[in-house]
Formats: sequence, structure tokens, C-alpha cells
Amino acid sequence: MNEKQKVALRTIPFLIIGILVFILYLVFFVNIPEMVQVIQKADMLIYLLAAFALILSTFFFSLTWQYLLIPLSVKASLRRVFLFVWVGVFADLLVPAESVSGEIAKAYLMSREPDVNPGKVAASLVGQRIFGTITTTFTLLTCFLGLLIVDYSMSNLMLQILVLMAAVSAFAFAFLVVICIKEEWTEKFVIKILHFVERISKGRFRLEHLQSNILEALRTFYESLRTFGSKPARLIPAILFNILSWLFNIAIVFLVFASIGYLEPDIPTLLFKVTTVYTLVVAIKSIPIGVPAEVGLPDILMTTLFGLFGIPLESISAAATVLTRVLTVWVSFFIGFAAVQWLGVKSLVESGIFGKKTDKV
Repeated sequence: MNEKQKVALRTIPFLIIGILVFILYLVFFVNIPEMVQVIQKADMLIYLLAAFALILSTFFFSLTWQYLLIPLSVKASLRRVFLFVWVGVFADLLVPAESVSGEIAKAYLMSREPDVNPGKVAASLVGQRIFGTITTTFTLLTCFLGLLIVDYSMSNLMLQILVLMAAVSAFAFAFLVVICIKEEWTEKFVIKILHFVERISKGRFRLEHLQSNILEALRTFYESLRTFGSKPARLIPAILFNILSWLFNIAIVFLVFASIGYLEPDIPTLLFKVTTVYTLVVAIKSIPIGVPAEVGLPDILMTTLFGLFGIPLESISAAATVLTRVLTVWVSFFIGFAAVQWLGVKSLVESGIFGKKTDKV
């Protein structure tokens, strides 16, 4: 069995489980005939615009990463960065703990490029994660205030979820900041983890060489962070591209609602609802809970949250979720799969990104 077949076999169970979980949810909580009618009446031109927004969001996300690499003197063409990002998306859809799997894939691929230091790549990805965490936290707070301004009466459950996830996002941001400014703490923590692994393995893993490599990468990582701090103006393009990527992500969901003709009760209120639900789903998916994040749970979460906002659960909410997830999961999956094939699946599998790692340390 070749590497492509092995990857496919590992993928199929997760996809089947996800489909079955969401189908069961639809059967018990949704009026499927009404949902199908809504989907059938969707304006395909507007829906294609939503698909175009998906491509643009990924394009600007790639530009964000590229412009974080530039101050670190890491040269990478936009074409390569764009491909690596799609592979990261593919890894996120397949591998447990979506919050880190895609970044591991991107770090591995970029580090294999000529004259690229892994520590600098790690610093750029942490910087991008900080941008994302700030964006998520700021968006949740803005949506909360915006819904108050338009005098929208939220249910107690929705209010509790919104406040809780805003607090979790703020905590995640604080945790990343601590990692960035406390070099000694991070180094000691890494050493303790390595010693713990060595003890429980009873000497099967020889970690001396690995520890020196990791500590060297950490030093490069913190040097890179200091480079960011010494040249903050050079981060402005990356910040702007990150904002554009986020806006196009929200546009995907809004255009889906527009395609099915649901712009009630008014566009500003709907925009706040869409933005809030999308941001909550992103925030919850970013929590590393150790299970694949695309096994039907986000679909159920998105549908339910739309319902809590007063959008008809049995038809509109479910239809909008299905159409959105077709783009953000299935279209992304096939584009990511094409990127994996383009780059060569064997080296990715052997790297351990998709579950196989035979080399001993």
C-alpha cells in the first residue's frame, strides 16, 4: 500500500464519523425537507462569491505569514507560502488538535526550504497566532458591544457563551504573551518536558542531542521575536493583511446568508450575528482538546448558535451551516489535498504530520 492510500485510509473514518454525527443532528433537530428547499433556492452567483471570498481569505492569510517572515530575512515566494498554507488547512481538517496541527505542517514545510532557520519560522507562526488571538478577542468584544448598541436582546445562554469565550481568548492571548517575554521560563519548561519523556521512556529515547537542538532553536526563536520588537513598523503590512483575511472569512458566511435570501431583520443586525457566531466557532475550535475539530461538532455548534440568535433553526440556520461548511471544509479539503499532491505526499507523511514517524531520536 502506497503512502497516498495510507493517508486516505486514515482520513476516511474521521470524515464518515463527521457526516454521521451531523446527519443525526439534522434528523432529530432540523426539518430536513424545509432545509433542502432553502438550499435549492440559493442564488449560485452569490454563493460563488462566497467561494471567491474563501480563496481571498487564504490568500491574505498567506500574505500575513510572508510579511512576518520578511523582517526575519526568510525568503519565501508567495506561491510556496500559499501552497504551504493550504497544506496546513488540510492537516487541520484531518489531524487531532486542529489548533496546532496545521502550524506544525507549515513549520515543517518552510523549514525544509534552503537556508531557512526553524526558529525563525516558529517565531513567524507564533506572531501570526498572536494576531489571530487578538483578532478573535477584539471581535467578540466588538460584537457584544455592537449587539447592545442595536438593542438586540440576547438569551442568557448566548450571553454566557460569548462572555466565556471572550475570557478564554483573552487568556490564550495572555499565555502567548508570557511565552514571548519569559524566555527563561519557556526554556526551563521545555527541559522539564524532555526529562519527563526520558524518564517514562526508561532510556529508550536519547534526548541529549534533541535537547541541544531545541534550545538552539529557542534562542533563534527569541532573537526573532526581538527583531519584531525592534522593527514594529515592518509589521504593519502583516497586520493589515491579517485583518483583510479575517474580514473575508466573515464575508463567506454573510454571503451564504445572502445567497439563500435571508437578510432579516436587517443587515447590520444579521452582520453582527454572523460575525459573533463565526468568531465563537473559531475560538472554540482553537482549543486543543485532542480530537479532530472537523468531525461534525462545528456544524452542530454553528447551527445551534444561529438558532440561539433567533434565526429559524429548522431551516435557515441548518441550510446556512451546510452551505458554509461545504466551502470551509469540503472545498478547502480538496484544495488542500491538491496542494499535498503538488508538494509530494510521501515526505509529509514521513515527517509525522499525518501520523507516521519511524525515525527514533
